[in-house]
Amino acid sequence: MKKVAHSILAALLASTALACRTPSEEARLKDFVKETVALAEARDLPGVMARLADDYTDFEGRDKPATEALVRDYFRRGGIVIHLLAARVEALEPEGGASVEIEVLMSSGAAEVFRKLIRYAGDCYRFRFRLRRTPPSTWQLVSAAWENVPPGELLPESLAVLKKLFPDL
Repeated sequence: MKKVAHSILAALLASTALACRTPSEEARLKDFVKETVALAEARDLPGVMARLADDYTDFEGRDKPATEALVRDYFRRGGIVIHLLAARVEALEPEGGASVEIEVLMSSGAAEVFRKLIRYAGDCYRFRFRLRRTPPSTWQLVSAAWENVPPGELLPESLAVLKKLFPDL
């Protein structure tokens, strides 16, 4: 009985030590993405813009102020629902850069309400981000590119999440 108690105690201590570990940079990047998606869904313009570096540009040449105008206009049009389907850290550079690819399903709030009725889930997008680590161990978006992606071209992990969200698709 004493050996069993010691084994249980050792297992608890080991699991506690693992749970208390500092998250990896990859985990921090994925958390950054999840938090950014939540800010966008909440239509928190200052919160979203704080995540963009001052020298941010997108694939169409928009800088940070132009991107702010684009996002503000999008938020004015109504609610937004974003389902994060997948996030992959493509590169994590020792000098503090990173490349992340995500796939999301986006729809307006109104479409989300009627999605089962009209069998419309939304539009799938693939985003490619370049990020920079800034003190104290946070991240900022330096550049972004995105494209509309048909469901058949989604990453396997995105397709699995999409099928769980919308089994009838």
